[in-house]
Amino acid sequence: MFIKSREIELSPHPERTILNFILRPTILQVHRWTGLTLGVVAVFLAITGLSMVFRTQLQPILERDLSEVPSCSTRLPLDALVASARAVHPGVAFGRIDIAGGGFGPTVIRFADKQGVYVDSCTGTVLAQRHQWAGFFGTVEQLHRFRFLDNADLAELIGGSVSLVMALVIVAGGVFLWWPRSVRALKGSLKLRPRLSGRAFHMNLHRTIGAYVSIAILLSKVTSLTFTFEWARHAVFAAAGSPQPAPKPSVSAPGTTMVPVETFMVSVLALVPNASEVVLQLPRKSRDPVEIYAVERDAPHPNARTYVYLDPYDGKLLRLEPYADSGAGNKVYRFLGSLHTGNAGATLQLLLFVGILGVPVLFYTGLRSYLGRKRAR
Repeated sequence: MFIKSREIELSPHPERTILNFILRPTILQVHRWTGLTLGVVAVFLAITGLSMVFRTQLQPILERDLSEVPSCSTRLPLDALVASARAVHPGVAFGRIDIAGGGFGPTVIRFADKQGVYVDSCTGTVLAQRHQWAGFFGTVEQLHRFRFLDNADLAELIGGSVSLVMALVIVAGGVFLWWPRSVRALKGSLKLRPRLSGRAFHMNLHRTIGAYVSIAILLSKVTSLTFTFEWARHAVFAAAGSPQPAPKPSVSAPGTTMVPVETFMVSVLALVPNASEVVLQLPRKSRDPVEIYAVERDAPHPNARTYVYLDPYDGKLLRLEPYADSGAGNKVYRFLGSLHTGNAGATLQLLLFVGILGVPVLFYTGLRSYLGRKRAR
């Protein structure tokens, strides 16, 4: 008791020492039991997420039959490609068209039952038919996003809630417990000690690796929140000092017949002539516009989207939102989306991979340390 009192008395910041003495046991318990329980879900998300970090580089290689088509000088109208897709998948409405290569790459007609028909844009030849969650990366994405549940909103809520708890309790709480009291202690806390054994070795490994990967894990968890929570998206715009995004425009005079889908493609290429990727979403309700986003060939990242809203009944432009002219809030929000999926440059991609790889290691070392403590008792 005398030694502890002496330390508090000699501390240059006694209020911090007392605060640490009071908070540390509580934070330690919360951190430990959250890691031992929710950590299982975090490991599941980490393993599935690791498989998707290099998806952009690996998918064209593993699925070359779906991504490579012979070049041509003239593409077929989208309506002809839709007809080819309907011939092999009749009786189901389609709602989205994914167009690669500015119209000259493979085109995917996506139907309401989540089936996608891959069509050669130059010849109209059907390349393949695949479910949205089929294939290696499709299956991994379904697992990672909990889309094996029937309720998509519930799946997103679970994933977002786990990320929020991980960011606050596991990462922030772990940094608080690790934080050294002096510069000299900081140097020692960043060193692995392979000569240790038993619980001491696992604790050293847990704390040291946690210190190195905490920033990457925090980035991964925080960026995922913008996919789930509206307040997280609003926070990004507020922090950047940008107005909140305007609601989608609506059609003033709904009609009964939609114009040919090629009309929309022609309009987009006229507005964004340098477009590489084009995704066309058809309206679900009578007053909904045709929502199209295009990513230009020289875009800074794959999520730098220019949005085009068209009237589905006459093809007229309702609103154009060029990415280059958008505010800082939209650019930060879009960048965070690319950062989470590993599409923000090779350096950040590698940092993200190493950080996510640390999650299973932290769970294992934390579990071994806890079991060693129980055995010692």
